[in-house]
Amino acid sequence: MEGKVIGINTAVVMGAQNIGFAIPINYAKKDLEEIKKFGKVRRPFLGIRYILLNNEIAQQNKLPVNYGALIIRERLGEEAVIKGSSADKASLQEYDIILEINGEKVTEKNPLAEILQKFEVGKEISLKILRKGQELNLKAGLEEKK
Repeated sequence: MEGKVIGINTAVVMGAQNIGFAIPINYAKKDLEEIKKFGKVRRPFLGIRYILLNNEIAQQNKLPVNYGALIIRERLGEEAVIKGSSADKASLQEYDIILEINGEKVTEKNPLAEILQKFEVGKEISLKILRKGQELNLKAGLEEKK
């Protein structure tokens, strides 16, 4: 009604009643600023493979918490913590559970990827992790996703 852009279409599924997908305008604005400043879109990168925890996963695997991001490899032969990444430099390990970033709880409704997008490349973040039953506080500098 006010003539304001709220999103930018990115895809339309033909034959499915023309369902469309869009990027919210605030994401697009952030990307545009990145392009103006650096000539490309830069994304902060921690360097881990993980699954988000919920009640079901926690119960099935007898985990002590039902929220957070469990660092775990998807397949044999790949790394859960990428060598040389921010996570590696911060001493994160496979089976650590990232509970919070800068005091913000990691949940299914507030996933790790969305929390990380709030920070700029090069920013140092605080991580609260659970390792073998003990909570630890670590710091990590976010690098650019390649």
